Amino acid sequence: MSDSFHSSLLVTYILQAVLGLALCFIFRHFSKMHDRPYLTTWSWAWLLFAVAMIMLGFRAEPFMFRIMGYWSGLAYTFFSLFIYFSYLILFLGGIRELIRDVRIGPKGFLLWIAAALVAASILTVLYSADKDGVQTRYFLRVGVRFFIASSSFIIAGLVLQFTKRLSGGLGHGIMSWSMILFGLEQGYYAMVVTLNLFSSQYEFPAFFGLVDLVMIFGIGFGMIIWLLEDERRELKKTNNELDRFVYSASHDLRSPIASMLGLVNLARMEVKDEKSLELIAMMEQRMKKLDGVIADFLVLSRSKKAAVDMTPVSLNQLIDEVVSDVKFAKQAPSIRLIYDREPSIVFQSDFGLMKTVLGNLFSNSVKYHDISKPDPFIRVYCRSMEGKVQIDVEDNGQGIRTEHLDRIFDMFYRASSSSDGTGLGLYIVRESLAKLKGSIFVKSYLGAGSTFTILLPQPG
Repeated sequence: MSDSFHSSLLVTYILQAVLGLALCFIFRHFSKMHDRPYLTTWSWAWLLFAVAMIMLGFRAEPFMFRIMGYWSGLAYTFFSLFIYFSYLILFLGGIRELIRDVRIGPKGFLLWIAAALVAASILTVLYSADKDGVQTRYFLRVGVRFFIASSSFIIAGLVLQFTKRLSGGLGHGIMSWSMILFGLEQGYYAMVVTLNLFSSQYEFPAFFGLVDLVMIFGIGFGMIIWLLEDERRELKKTNNELDRFVYSASHDLRSPIASMLGLVNLARMEVKDEKSLELIAMMEQRMKKLDGVIADFLVLSRSKKAAVDMTPVSLNQLIDEVVSDVKFAKQAPSIRLIYDREPSIVFQSDFGLMKTVLGNLFSNSVKYHDISKPDPFIRVYCRSMEGKVQIDVEDNGQGIRTEHLDRIFDMFYRASSSSDGTGLGLYIVRESLAKLKGSIFVKSYLGAGSTFTILLPQPG
């Protein structure tokens, strides 16, 4: 082999070591974020891979033969084989932890590392026993390593490919097929070394090392993509379970609260003592507030699960239904509603979601209005723009302090400690509009009122 080949080989080994270190740090980072045993195992595996590549790269350099004595060369061979086999063991151990979803434990890994130690020792002893057989020694030092790596990666790739629990996804495919292809490539190298035991006319191809780099990158990249996809699947599963729990719990809680409110009404008819009636009224108020919180949870759960049904929506019909829901609320009769009843105001949207949006905005405007003003009002106006429709809901109520405007759409956030709301209304508004690919903005001044602007995309 020429000096230029040795130099390029050293560069590819160093590049593989750098890639191994990068993957080590990536999986170490993920292992701190997620309680998954295989991530820690893989991080150690890639660290050992990086060390093994550096040792193998310098071992392939001709000057190492000149500066190493017999015993130092023997020790170098032993340690490079031991580290490489340890890397393979940790890598396969991580895959076993992934498939079985169980931690191997330190005792299991110690046994595997002991096996790597024994294998490296046996090969080193055989290597040292035949001082004159150059090709035999090369086969023991390089060929056996290629053969074991080939078998390990092909088996690992096939196992991953046919593990049903992991099936599907881009990352899974890249990871398993990269392992299989890398194993086949290592098998090809093992075949070249084996053939050279009988004839020294076979050489490694010019792409030796470069394809390794691509395959290793594919394995590491596939692992990362698969991990992200799996985290996304787990998160989606958890969210679905949480949504089902919230819906079921909220639905089941409303029934006993309704019964308790009925009992409160019966108690009010039977009790004549003023102090007791006052306590009953306070109990009723707290139960109604709890019922309102549960009702908001149900609305949020339904809005998240419901499919979007885009139909022509008449603003007149929408506002009529919203007003019908809030007209009996406290303060509502004292507030004037202003909007143009033009039958031509029709836009594409989901009627149910838009009723939820405007219902919450109207409810807040009524609840936090200032009816001591000369002309308390709520004004609604709608206009079409290019590819969008804009709906403004304006009032001259209490208004919101400027420092609270950035957070009023957060879950459970209340702009005032005296507010008796649940802190879910505006959050539900934002989530409902997100399903419609719409947005909402607010302008408000304390004591002057608020204007909420809704923008909805319209089909071209």
